[in-house]
Amino acid sequence: MEWYIALILLTVVLLLLLGLGQWIALALGTAGVLAIIVESGFGRTATLGSIAWNSVNSFVLTAIPLFILMGEFILRSGVSTRFYRGVSVWLRALPGGLLHSNIAASSLFSAISGSSVATMAAIGTVSYPEMKERGYDRQLTISSLLGGGSVGMIIPPSIAALVYASIVEVSVTRLFMAGMIPGLLLSVMFSAYIATRVLLNRDLVPSATERATWGDRWRGAADALPVILLMLVVLGSIYLGLATATEAAALGAVGAYLVGFFLGDLGWKTLRACLEGAVKITAMLIFIIVGAQILSFAVVNAGITRNLVTFVTELGLAPFTFFLVLVLLYVALGAVVDGLSLMLLTLPVIFPVVIELGYDPIVFGIMLIVFIELGQITPPVGLCLFVMQGVAPEISMSRITRSAVPIALIVLTMPFLLFFYPQVALWITQFV
Repeated sequence: MEWYIALILLTVVLLLLLGLGQWIALALGTAGVLAIIVESGFGRTATLGSIAWNSVNSFVLTAIPLFILMGEFILRSGVSTRFYRGVSVWLRALPGGLLHSNIAASSLFSAISGSSVATMAAIGTVSYPEMKERGYDRQLTISSLLGGGSVGMIIPPSIAALVYASIVEVSVTRLFMAGMIPGLLLSVMFSAYIATRVLLNRDLVPSATERATWGDRWRGAADALPVILLMLVVLGSIYLGLATATEAAALGAVGAYLVGFFLGDLGWKTLRACLEGAVKITAMLIFIIVGAQILSFAVVNAGITRNLVTFVTELGLAPFTFFLVLVLLYVALGAVVDGLSLMLLTLPVIFPVVIELGYDPIVFGIMLIVFIELGQITPPVGLCLFVMQGVAPEISMSRITRSAVPIALIVLTMPFLLFFYPQVALWITQFV
């Protein structure tokens, strides 16, 4: 069978399974198994056990459940509530007041949770009711929460970065560091957008903003400091070479438990909920990774990867033209496929091509994570939009989607910035 026919059939089968509502992991695995059988017969299916084992037999992947558990401890213990209120005290004086608190708190909290959805849930449930009561414009409030949540997987430690690093075998430390400046830069861009909107229309925020005393600021610092110190310990131990990502994740999980136990409400019932949540999320990710690796093996076994690389190379596309194709591809797929599934669905085919065309794997990894974040805030399957509607049930999905449009446009500028100025991501990695 010709490679392009195999690619078309594989794509059709995969889309059909997803359209029928099949779980992502089973859809990936089923499509891969069928492709292996068609190409090499039933005898080659004996390799499936080895593929599954090699997919998850990774020291890097051990960090995933530990980082998830760290975020669960902070979120469920109530420490995230104290953290948000502590940060908000310091940002009241800026144009937009508490709107900037949403962005700053989300950016910092993402360094603990590694997840946009968890960040949105943690910060949104605390901030939205308070801002609604104070009279902030609801759509701009939603925009600020979506903006802050959309850096959840870019700012390290990032679950998506861990999965990407394990699949393509790049340095987790370098990938974490590469996400720092793009993530923080996006947060600054969101704040600049909020400030501009407020300066142009003062009616978007309450006219009288309560001024914080220095006593309020120091109490706020005391509330925010435990989470900030935990973040610095986890990331600092990685960047200084004192610990691997897995060891730092274990340190972070223990630290988060202690913070939650002494400063929050982390009793036995909450502890059990944290453990159950971490197990469920980890199991989901592991099954998706195994399914994706089966699909990846099928793609290689059918000769699709080798021939596609040759085909694209012989087309002689200009680097920017190919980049625009990537942007259109990921924006379209991100609208219908959820985050990590999008990464694992496309990497087997796309990654060899982008490397052959001279892309840096670290920069491409950050681009891919940004595309994933873009998909989180675009309908119809943008998970952050659904989380936001859960936080603000009185707001229609159409209004939430309109609030996401300017944020999505800002996020979309980052891949272009990384294409033209890759040092935005790579500059900090030179210190590793």
